[in-house]
Amino acid sequence: MALVACGLNANGQITPAGPPLLCCPTPVRDKKDVCEVHIACSHILWKTNAGWQITGYRNLDYSLEEEMAQGWKQISMSEMRMAAINDDGAVVLRKKGQWRKLFFQRDTAMDSRNLGPTVEQVEDQDRIAESESNVHHTTSQTKFFSVFVEDNSLIAVDEDGKLYSSGVPLPYGGSRISVVEAGKEHCMALTTDGVVLTWGSGMCGQLGNGELCQIDRPEPVESLQGITISSIASGGWHCVALSTSGDAYTWGWNESGQLGFPAKADQEASILGTFSHRCRCPEPVHMTDTIHSDSKVEEIRTNEQSDNDHKASLEGTGDCRSDLRINKGRAKDVVNVQTSPRLLDFWNEDMAIIDVKGGDRHTLYQLEDGSVWSTGMNKYGQLGLGDTAERNEPCLVPVTGIRTMFAGGWISVFIATDTSGR
Repeated sequence: MALVACGLNANGQITPAGPPLLCCPTPVRDKKDVCEVHIACSHILWKTNAGWQITGYRNLDYSLEEEMAQGWKQISMSEMRMAAINDDGAVVLRKKGQWRKLFFQRDTAMDSRNLGPTVEQVEDQDRIAESESNVHHTTSQTKFFSVFVEDNSLIAVDEDGKLYSSGVPLPYGGSRISVVEAGKEHCMALTTDGVVLTWGSGMCGQLGNGELCQIDRPEPVESLQGITISSIASGGWHCVALSTSGDAYTWGWNESGQLGFPAKADQEASILGTFSHRCRCPEPVHMTDTIHSDSKVEEIRTNEQSDNDHKASLEGTGDCRSDLRINKGRAKDVVNVQTSPRLLDFWNEDMAIIDVKGGDRHTLYQLEDGSVWSTGMNKYGQLGLGDTAERNEPCLVPVTGIRTMFAGGWISVFIATDTSGR
């Protein structure tokens, strides 16, 4: 397996010897047998057969690697905090260099308008647990299988599929929860019967309820009712849901084109600005790659891009303007904020999407033919297209044989079958 990555590298997140940003998918040569990746803007957590390894501005925290190497079930990471499910099924939180076991309220007879104490208040209870018996909190009876942390939120799901926010069970009704995601100001959840729930701030349309508002408890995204959703992904202020038929529905903030639709009528530069950048990525190893399709194996040789290809990539659709997979009749109206889920019709109907990942302001899509496409903010080269120009529509990423992909913050990571990943 090969590991390639692109995006922000100012703190050595991807490779210590590389430039501060990597706009090309670059082999990560010092990470062997990586099977899981957690990404924040300034650091990356890698899971290998030998345990966990962290890179970036926290790469001197050796005790952290030793603790995680014991084999915890799941880990989630944000810029300031890290949460995990330990071997006992409890949720532990690391903040300011210390781990704390969190206590969760079990009594669901509560005012639904009050979601309970903050995470910091819940953390404080481990100091009084020995001297105070409280039937509403437990460390042993409730076991968890999933946790997702952001700097301002912590979402956990227990083995019964019950949803908790900041230590308190959330009333939502319906089936068990199977997946949770969190953005900077909102949260998402997916039930076992394919219903998408959202809550939190919707001032960028990220709740998908057609309004710019805030809601305090999980509510179904009504416009997706009747569509069975198989997976979800959350960016900083946008959301994506994949249906069982391979369709993608996107909503939320589209300032950089992260939803896959044109974001500005005049095509002006992002409000975030762009670097005056000349690619200094390490030279890739060019070799013949193979892509497995349904009944045949296609052989593709990766060569240097021509001037025309590079010009085409800057125009917004990569070097695939005439690609037969693209829907020529797709909607091209400008979208700045999408308050309700909208079908992404960029590809033809016979091209199913099998995976999606969201960074803060960019999105990765993988199609059933194995190809990966990126769209959105590209200030740090996180789209993997060889430059730092943002894209208002998906572009083909020059990486083949991808098995798994990850996105977070301003970084993208791909695990591929080829030794060079290109």
